[in-house]
Amino acid sequence: MPVEYVLAKNLRRLREKKRLSEENMARYAGLTPRGYREIEHERYMPSIIVLVRLAKALNCRLDELLPLDEIE
Repeated sequence: MPVEYVLAKNLRRLREKKRLSEENMARYAGLTPRGYREIEHERYMPSIIVLVRLAKALNCRLDELLPLDEIE
């Protein structure tokens, strides 16, 4: 699957598991709500710095956001 799809799918799953809104998730990761939505809706691939901030906000590992076995 494309990397943008894998990231968006896992972000959404992990965010919903923690019962966070997109707005709260954006705030915890230091992003604007629009910026976060762009990532979760597969319209933007963030830098490694933003990926690390997203993982920290979700208290997860980077490989939970982007498992290599799911990416084409």
